[in-house]
Amino acid sequence: MKRKQIFQFSNQKWYPSFLKRDMYEFMSWFVVKVNAAKPFLPFLEEVIGHTQTKAIINIDSKIGAGIETVLPLLPEGAKVINIELEKFSTHNRGTYTFINSFHQMDETKAKYYLNQIADSGNSIAVLEGNNDSLWQVVGMTIFVPLSVILSAPFVQPFRITRLIFTYLIPILPLITMLDGFLALFKLYNPNDLNELISTIPVKNYVWKSGKADNGRGGKIIFLMGYPEIKNSLQN
Repeated sequence: MKRKQIFQFSNQKWYPSFLKRDMYEFMSWFVVKVNAAKPFLPFLEEVIGHTQTKAIINIDSKIGAGIETVLPLLPEGAKVINIELEKFSTHNRGTYTFINSFHQMDETKAKYYLNQIADSGNSIAVLEGNNDSLWQVVGMTIFVPLSVILSAPFVQPFRITRLIFTYLIPILPLITMLDGFLALFKLYNPNDLNELISTIPVKNYVWKSGKADNGRGGKIIFLMGYPEIKNSLQN
């Protein structure tokens, strides 16, 4: 399925910020609870293993289920630097990560970020916990809204708005389902990712993309990039 840049409710300026917050908090809480970020670790470890400095520079799109879902799994002492997408730069040295967020960027922006990071001699890890399979569609349209309904009183931090807009006015289950379903069409599958990197003119740089088992019958999507010469980065 060719990736499409399409509408999502929670991305619109008119969509209430507190509803966006409640939805993103649920996503992050749920991913941590079911340990859904665990399949990301081998890919992060591989990229970091090809990078002289062990720092992780996370590009934060503030859409939920991002780097906060990976932090509990990282070894003690791991250094993570969080950079807002709007303040993107390649001044820091290390592995730049996009955790469950790369699909939000159109092709022009996606190429720009990949090119800038690769050209700076830093490494890249793009990791998406969803994929474009029929099973994922079933999960998003049935299991995700059920999870929103069943878990609303337990999500941390607790918010009364989450209860109101889950049970009295069921906007959160509906929008979480719809936005999750629409997000599947925005995912860059491995073929899309290969098209993106084919236009990046950085020499001596290794790219790897594909899908991998998530341990629960589904797949994750990954893109890794790092300088071919291990000692090309400077401290």
